[in-house]
Amino acid sequence: MKKPEKTFDCVKMKWEIQEKIAKEFKGMPEEKARKIQDERVAKNPILGPFLKKVRELQMQHYRKAI
Repeated sequence: MKKPEKTFDCVKMKWEIQEKIAKEFKGMPEEKARKIQDERVAKNPILGPFLKKVRELQMQHYRKAI
């Protein structure tokens, strides 16, 4: 049985995105780049709520450990 031809290469897309991000933040201090990236994730309509929930769960876990 012949495999269907790929129309989408997720590994290629990942590398292209990483390359774009590396160019965008080239020469920028790591701390500043991280802050910008964190702000973008927080504002993202999909990742923002997920990140918020993860941070809430981390705080709950931390409080129980004390």
